[in-house]
Amino acid sequence: MKTKSKPFFTMSAFIAMLLCISLSVFTSCGDNSDDSINTSLTLNVGETHSIGPGDDWESANELVASVKNGTIKAVCSGTTTITGSAGTIKVTVKATNYNFTEPYLSFGASKSDVKKAMSAYSLISEKTDAIGYNGKGNVALYLYIFKNNQLYMSGFEVTRAYVDTDDLTTFLIERYVVVNVDEEKNLIGMIDPLKKTLVFVQPIVQSSQVFVEVGYTKYTGPTTTNAIKKMRATVKPQNENNKEVKAVFAQLKDKLVK
Repeated sequence: MKTKSKPFFTMSAFIAMLLCISLSVFTSCGDNSDDSINTSLTLNVGETHSIGPGDDWESANELVASVKNGTIKAVCSGTTTITGSAGTIKVTVKATNYNFTEPYLSFGASKSDVKKAMSAYSLISEKTDAIGYNGKGNVALYLYIFKNNQLYMSGFEVTRAYVDTDDLTTFLIERYVVVNVDEEKNLIGMIDPLKKTLVFVQPIVQSSQVFVEVGYTKYTGPTTTNAIKKMRATVKPQNENNKEVKAVFAQLKDKLVK
């Protein structure tokens, strides 16, 4: 009489294996695992998370998240990986401030493309090389500048009140990193973590009122200095010596440059 062979896995072992696999989505499975090490992690800008001891952790993009002494710090919105001998962690950093709507940023687009994207906004001016729209909500207006019939620069303006309340500066530092400060021109240059977009922040005077202009252009390298020089050639500084402009610039610098 033949004896029945035992199954390779008992039911209890099979269940244990499934549990181990499902738990590995969040933690390593095995005697040498560290329960604090996740394969994926989501943080808000400014938050930290301990992944345990180890001096070999490295971030693929420190502009998104840095790591030191086993602690991850969320720097700027985006996605990166933290890698060490214990494994790899995908880190997603999210912004918390969504109080401003950025302009259309598809550089190289045609004027008709921009008009289509801004169809919900009221057109206030149009020239061969520029279009202006009334803003909505916290934004006073949007401006688009063209070179060779292609979108070269986008921007929006807000009143200085949003600097006083930290609202604008929080919005910016959650998305961009400061790379240049020009005291003479009252201009702060920033860049996104992927180094694709160059942003400038500058107080200006319009109709006897101080506004803050936030401009965007494509970052082409090789250095931010050259890119900022090209940007200044297009957007000429205004009212550099105005005392109120200087005061707002000092506020911006104090809050953006950490």
